[in-house]
Amino acid sequence: MPDTVLQTPGLNPFLPFSTYIPDGEPKVFGDRVYLYGSYDIFGGGYCSREYHVVSAPVSDLTRWTDHGVGFSSDDVPWSNELLYAPDALYRNGTYYLFFCMSDGSEGVAESASPAGPFTNARRITLAGEPISGIDPSVLEDHGHVYYTWGQFRLHMAELNDDMCTLKPETLRDAVITNADGCEGFHEGSSLRKLGAHYCLIYASEYTDAYPNHGGRPTKLDYAISAAPYGPYERRGTVIDNEGCDPASWNNHGSVIEIGGRWYVFYHASSNNTAYSRRARAERLAVDAAKGMISQAKPTTNGFVETLLPRHITSPVNACSFFGGAYVTEQPGGAFPAVGLADGAGFEFSPVRFEDGVYKLTVYYRAFAAARLRVSLGDRPVLEEAMPGSGKMASFLFQARAGFFPLRFEVCGPKNVDLCEIGALRIEKNNPL
Repeated sequence: MPDTVLQTPGLNPFLPFSTYIPDGEPKVFGDRVYLYGSYDIFGGGYCSREYHVVSAPVSDLTRWTDHGVGFSSDDVPWSNELLYAPDALYRNGTYYLFFCMSDGSEGVAESASPAGPFTNARRITLAGEPISGIDPSVLEDHGHVYYTWGQFRLHMAELNDDMCTLKPETLRDAVITNADGCEGFHEGSSLRKLGAHYCLIYASEYTDAYPNHGGRPTKLDYAISAAPYGPYERRGTVIDNEGCDPASWNNHGSVIEIGGRWYVFYHASSNNTAYSRRARAERLAVDAAKGMISQAKPTTNGFVETLLPRHITSPVNACSFFGGAYVTEQPGGAFPAVGLADGAGFEFSPVRFEDGVYKLTVYYRAFAAARLRVSLGDRPVLEEAMPGSGKMASFLFQARAGFFPLRFEVCGPKNVDLCEIGALRIEKNNPL
């Protein structure tokens, strides 16, 4: 397989394949979009002891810059535990980073730049006592700064001007919960405005059957209210990352309007684990006046308007995996699809093809006699043996004009790994 994998800018996941930023909170500051999230280390568990801030121009969401470590546990006076999901706010000339840690403590740090570094870390307190919980979220609205946090039961209170003390008289518990018959709140609250509506985005374990909780929190759901403290009405799901990896577990993210378009930022796991989570984004259909969001599906596209055959270069960009297949990371910058037993594979969201013959080049390692089946939508266009002695093979297939989901599946002996696929190239075949 090639030593490095070419990555099409803007496709999901939209950051470099080796960058694992989950729990993303997007914020527009000036002419750039900044994403604040946790930072996973491949092969580890949830999060790490550092945050990286990434940003892109509002005018081109395919060009993301990693600003490096903006904050770490070393900057926290009272703890050196893992840093869980953060949020950020700009107020009165200062950028504030709100963070939480694996020991349950929550704090805030500040910077003159949205990219950090963030310093002067101090604990969030209520009536003189540190609060405990996870996943802070902040919203400034009409001069009030609302702060939410918690797991299973969402707490909300207003921050004082010092940005580290909460007003006791404003505290509300159980704004939304995972109690029987309620909203299925798991964690990861994000308080936003949708027109005149207050909107809570959250990782949801909601199920349609009573008691309406207990499902895997792979969904981002949303609830709407006319007032910041509620009551909130759960209106549905924004996106569900189930199928992005066989072991998908949680989701976390938020919605934002950028340049007149709405997006949801979320994450999906990899490596057949609940961890190694990468940032993803999708366009959303939003009726802000009615407080309605139409559910999006995970796609390959990300910030790329029209998916073309030449964009398909890596299984990492697939929007779904099946049959036990998943993507992993290997030394030397390789990110292959593995777990490719009989009937396993991956699929990309609809690609725009023209009429004609295409050449598919596959970079792979074979472990047993295998065949590769390629389908455009529900129509198989290719089924060929993958030479066991080779690392690369090229095949021709016929396409008709249109948009078609692009599906790769391997076939062969049962109950064995047949191969791993590291990179792809699709080009129009133009014989001399």
